[in-house]
Amino acid sequence: MSKISKEIAVFIVFLALVILLGLFANASADMKTPVDMKTPVDTKVPVDTKTPFQGKKVAGFFIEFEEGTTELEVKDILENYNMTVNTIDYNSDIMPSRYYMILDRDKTIDIEELVDEENLTGPIKKGNNYIITVTEQAIQDKNFLAILEKNNLPVKKSVYCYIRLEDESENGSIPQKDAYQIANELEKNEKVLTASPDTRVNHLLIEFEEGTTEPEVKSILEKYNTTMNTIEYDSNLQPERYYLVVDADKRMDVRNELGKVENWTDPIYHDIKKGNHYIITVTEQAIEDKNFLAVLEKNDLQVKNSVLCRIILGNESKNWIWESDERRIENELKMNEKVLTLLSCGSTGST
Repeated sequence: MSKISKEIAVFIVFLALVILLGLFANASADMKTPVDMKTPVDTKVPVDTKTPFQGKKVAGFFIEFEEGTTELEVKDILENYNMTVNTIDYNSDIMPSRYYMILDRDKTIDIEELVDEENLTGPIKKGNNYIITVTEQAIQDKNFLAILEKNNLPVKKSVYCYIRLEDESENGSIPQKDAYQIANELEKNEKVLTASPDTRVNHLLIEFEEGTTEPEVKSILEKYNTTMNTIEYDSNLQPERYYLVVDADKRMDVRNELGKVENWTDPIYHDIKKGNHYIITVTEQAIEDKNFLAVLEKNDLQVKNSVLCRIILGNESKNWIWESDERRIENELKMNEKVLTLLSCGSTGST
């Protein structure tokens, strides 16, 4: 067979295979279930609306109004939002009112050097202006107040209100998602500084001073009617905190000495005022430094190690309490001399 004849034969065989393959493909397609193109197909993953997270609700709102807002004005403002109010705790002591300033951008730049967490906190944008919190310490500092007066910076005091919603089941009134939307809308009101829902709190992390025993922890919590399930004593949920107890009048001197070495103090923790003393957190690296130990000896100070406890809140039927109840407990616990810090953590479930 000639070379040309062989090429023709190969081509014919190839063509036959292509035809057979095409016929097989069509037959396979005909065997498939026909698709109704008129019926829309939902390709989204279905949402389970019965999951605990989506079922969570809130009991009320914590709302901070600007200075001078009356109870009648508070009521009028709330009527513009989709909520059924049970009671209004006007000028509530559930959270202390704060001192603040409302400044435009130019003014915030002018006082930028004063923002140091000890006197002023960083600005938070509110409309075209900024809200700057003035600390309790600054309010008691005549020199600092003189600086504010010199710069014509008036200090105001907010009005704190707790809004309890109608709740027959005691499990919450409106869905948490809707509550956050309402809070965002509230903060757009010119008289509202901050707004947040009253959500569920699952547990507390409490730091007690060095040497506090488990029976003492239990006794302290019972004293303040803390609704709790269990106490996880000496918890390892957070790194150990090493600290110094410094007299208020010596605090800045000690601070200045410690500040000479970058890694002696922990920038995450701010000083905590307890009565006539301050709690200054120091690093583990510092307590192994001979120079640091020399500073302690010079100032007659000792390093202490806090005791961290995790308190599971609630009772036999639920493992949570409302944040409004937790805040009242927190306010009382912070007054106890053995309590250093307190942090609340929200619940991830509905029971």
